[in-house]
Amino acid sequence: MTALGLSDIIWLIGESRERPFHVGGLLLFDLPQGLEPADVRAAMRSADAPVQHPFDQRLARPYGRAGRFRWVDDEVDLEHHVRHVALPAPGRIRELLAYVSQQHGSLLDRHRPLWEAVLIEGVEGDRIALYTKVHHAMIDGVGAMRQLTHALSTDADERDMPPPWSTPPRPRRRRDGLDTSVVQQALDLVATSVREGLGAATTVAKLGAQVVAGASGGPEVVPYAAPRSMLNVRTTSARRIVAQSYDIDRFRGIATRYDATVNDVVLAVCGGALRAYLQSHDALPDDPLVAFVPVSIRTSDGDDAANAVSMMLASLATDVGEPVERLERVKASMSAGKARLAGMSQTQLVEYAALLLAPMATSQVLRVGVGQRPLFNVVISNVPGPREPLYWNGAQLTGMYPLSAIADGYALNITLVSYAGSLEFGITADRTALPRVQRLIDHIEDAVAELEAT
Repeated sequence: MTALGLSDIIWLIGESRERPFHVGGLLLFDLPQGLEPADVRAAMRSADAPVQHPFDQRLARPYGRAGRFRWVDDEVDLEHHVRHVALPAPGRIRELLAYVSQQHGSLLDRHRPLWEAVLIEGVEGDRIALYTKVHHAMIDGVGAMRQLTHALSTDADERDMPPPWSTPPRPRRRRDGLDTSVVQQALDLVATSVREGLGAATTVAKLGAQVVAGASGGPEVVPYAAPRSMLNVRTTSARRIVAQSYDIDRFRGIATRYDATVNDVVLAVCGGALRAYLQSHDALPDDPLVAFVPVSIRTSDGDDAANAVSMMLASLATDVGEPVERLERVKASMSAGKARLAGMSQTQLVEYAALLLAPMATSQVLRVGVGQRPLFNVVISNVPGPREPLYWNGAQLTGMYPLSAIADGYALNITLVSYAGSLEFGITADRTALPRVQRLIDHIEDAVAELEAT
């Protein structure tokens, strides 16, 4: 029996029917000749491959006592956790995303291990899809994506591969993507603040005052500089999932031309897309939208193992109509934020991340604060992923789209992962708050094309 950490408990006690706190992924595979959907179904539900940790754990007390939650071993019923559906012909991506959107809005059963998977047949182009979701208290988004890709192979000829939940977990290595240790410590500090209401909160408040004072008048975005917008309303359980792949070389070309990073270009493109979307609803704020951005900070010795992760707020320059000027504003905002983080110690990085996370985490637990000026407007996260094509029993992975949780008052999350020369955008939105949010994909393409043509 294993006790949950304080930060994991936040995801459980803050959850409600309107706010499911699970993350997910949508994987698309091309079936090779000779591999039938029935073969995939049989392999996914094979009892010969035992379910591995943490997928064999359930909550001892599903709703806890005074916040006490424990993991215990469970005999997993694969008939419940691994399901099978088939899209009606012609199985367009539109129907696939509509189905996944419906599934992503439903709560996981706390009386069972907190994960589910759906094998989806009938996707146009002789493809199959795998939709997975797992509770944030069990594994974070980066960890879930790492576990999924660990179950795949770079060898197209490899066979007899178990499904992701039957693949033994590998030791965590910092160079596999974002090291979440700083984020985890920050969440622990937030949880302590929520529970005790004193010491940690005082530390965070002091650091916040220093940040605001130090950034006054400069390009660095300070907490609560975000405008009110239609992105920041009370959320429901209705979800809209949008997914699209873009050639990463397009973003790299723009970054090279303007002496920017790929992440700068991603943020500027998202800013342009959100500007167009909000304008179409006559809801564009006068002040620029602010993004909440996880960032990797490398120490001066350049050692990958010494990477650290913190979080920052960045301007999306949505008040700027000219695309190059928007990119320059985003660059300046990101550079100022990174300069501050680079000068911090590990402890200060934790405290700064807690500064950004504390108000949102507290409001989710206490269910207050919606309608006030938001801390930020949207989460935009860019996660490094596999560089080579991956396969599962010969089926090539052609698309991997991360799907996130959204919090009350924050109706949009844009997460992307790099994979084999592509940037895979996964957009999770509240369908009620943000109508026709699928148009963001068109607006992203337009924003990229504008920068390429300038």
